[in-house]
Amino acid sequence: MELELGAEQLELRIHHGPGARAELHSLPIGIETLAHAFGNRMPSALALENGIAEVEDAVMPAVQWLPAQVQTLCTADPLLRQLVLSATGGSVHPGPQLATRDAIEHLFAVLVGQAEQGLHAGQAQPQDVQAAAALLILRECLHHWGMLQVQLLD
Repeated sequence: MELELGAEQLELRIHHGPGARAELHSLPIGIETLAHAFGNRMPSALALENGIAEVEDAVMPAVQWLPAQVQTLCTADPLLRQLVLSATGGSVHPGPQLATRDAIEHLFAVLVGQAEQGLHAGQAQPQDVQAAAALLILRECLHHWGMLQVQLLD
């Protein structure tokens, strides 16, 4: 299962086995849509709460298409790659590059702390509205789709 971020919508590609044609589904939320909802600036706590509701509404219908046994969300999206590397401390090691749902949740908690208290997140946290939007989308997808991790594809 692969996720790609678009400006106006998400693309979810579901593979049902070797040789089978992948299903492609579009979901009605995108990076620019959410960034616009944030006022094109780093989100406040209220903007994050509103964004969570908006993303939930957009991603929840995908539950019906997801294979029950899949627990890894894959992506080659450059913005999601940046977030996975941030969540894992930028470590590069042999084998697949993975970030657990807990690691993404931790990164999101830093964003929430920044929004609520004006905390400076440091180098590990992306500091632009598109990255904040991508992080919120990734977190909600992992949570609502029951994914345990996100894996980077080449």
